[in-house]
Amino acid sequence: MITTERLTEALERRLNGTPHFLVHAEVRPTGKAIVEVDNDKAITLADLTTINQTLRDEFGEALDDMELEVSSPGMGRPFRVKRQYIKHTGRMVEVKFTDGRLIPGQLVAVDDLGIQLRIEHPSKIKGRAPKLDEEATAFPFAEIKSTQATIKFN
Repeated sequence: MITTERLTEALERRLNGTPHFLVHAEVRPTGKAIVEVDNDKAITLADLTTINQTLRDEFGEALDDMELEVSSPGMGRPFRVKRQYIKHTGRMVEVKFTDGRLIPGQLVAVDDLGIQLRIEHPSKIKGRAPKLDEEATAFPFAEIKSTQATIKFN
């Protein structure tokens, strides 16, 4: 029987030393295994296919009775691991805090304690682009509920 722990161990062993990293792995009671893998730059469909095949080779017939889904975390999904924060350094993000605040800004730095964010302020003049603070503000991970990358269309 494949458990979340066995799946996680197999993935971490296979991804070690590669630019890929595990974001999330879960085996649900319904018999579905969900794997989210990312890359320090960009993950491709070919990468995901290779990881899927690697898992099938590792677990063999044990996967015959399960549905295996291997994917990337997706742009609109909150970050789960520190390496995702590092990957998105320099990009615009929205940070939701445990007290309910939602602050948009540019992710400037990440360390073991938290993040540094240049907060985005809307322009008071209609039609003008929002402005970013000159200085970055530090926020500890303990105060952050979720963070996700944002996309702006002009």
